Amino acid sequence: MRGLLSSVLTQLGVGRVLRSSDGAEAIRRIKQMKLDPVGAGATEIDLILSDWIMEPVDGATFLRWIRRHKDSPDRFMPFIMVSAYSEWRRVQTARNLGVNEFLAKPFSVAAVHEHLTSVLHDRRQYIRTDNFFGPDRRRSIQRVPENRRTQHESGVDSPDKKIRFYDPPRGIRSKIGGAAPVDLATIERIQRELDEWNDDFVKWTHEYIGRLSQCLVAARGKPANGRRKDFERINRISHELRGQGGVFGYPLVSAVAKSLFELTKDTLDRSDECLSLIQNHIETLQIVLRDEVRGDGGNVGLELLKAMRLANAKFLKEQDNLALVSREFLRSNR
Repeated sequence: MRGLLSSVLTQLGVGRVLRSSDGAEAIRRIKQMKLDPVGAGATEIDLILSDWIMEPVDGATFLRWIRRHKDSPDRFMPFIMVSAYSEWRRVQTARNLGVNEFLAKPFSVAAVHEHLTSVLHDRRQYIRTDNFFGPDRRRSIQRVPENRRTQHESGVDSPDKKIRFYDPPRGIRSKIGGAAPVDLATIERIQRELDEWNDDFVKWTHEYIGRLSQCLVAARGKPANGRRKDFERINRISHELRGQGGVFGYPLVSAVAKSLFELTKDTLDRSDECLSLIQNHIETLQIVLRDEVRGDGGNVGLELLKAMRLANAKFLKEQDNLALVSREFLRSNR
């Protein structure tokens, strides 16, 4: 996915794309730019796109480092968070950490272009308080009964609320100058090229399913109270799948993986019955790939989703303690 997104960015006109495997590697590289720009591969960067789920340093920690750490080279750095965790609570957390944009997976070429354009034209002031630094969290000026925010000149402290306002440097906007905008035909061409990755996606998904099956076998060989790590692995794999299926024309893969992700997220139910429901999800994924059920799948797709939701509902109905199941799974299967 990192290679795929890099390809999309390059074709949209981004001159150079540097890739790092996680937040820790990215931070090391950014620090290296001052001491050894040749080794780092660049002297500076203009924009960051970061996944949320990474180890050992995730996207949220990386964003916090960019915005608040003394070693950050540019606390105004435009930052786009990319994640399949697109629930409002997660988006709100990213906003409160100082993100500029949030790109939800699965994404399209048009969505990538839209978010890049939004960053380039974003003229919001940056705001510093005791616990926040980042672009103004208000997207637009709305009429309110009472305007309780005192306006100040850029860089002037508010003595009563300890708020400081900054006009963002032109930075990336000044570099693109009068570059020609990307037209719709170009976006559609890149999307068609993206669709050609479908065969690779099917191969990846078979590998993911194999890993899910291995985790399931490992869990079945342990007592319920010893299955936590296996469930965590299943959760991480399903998270990757839910973010990829829709990108490559398999939204049913994303739907099934999302259900599996919610089932295994923060769950305390690691019973044999839960393992059977996990097996049901794996078998559904196998059918989608075997029968090449693309798009919404028509009647076949509807029947597969219906069967999965019935199995989910049956599992919940037989639960003695619904508090053991994640709230997301409960909400989506009521």
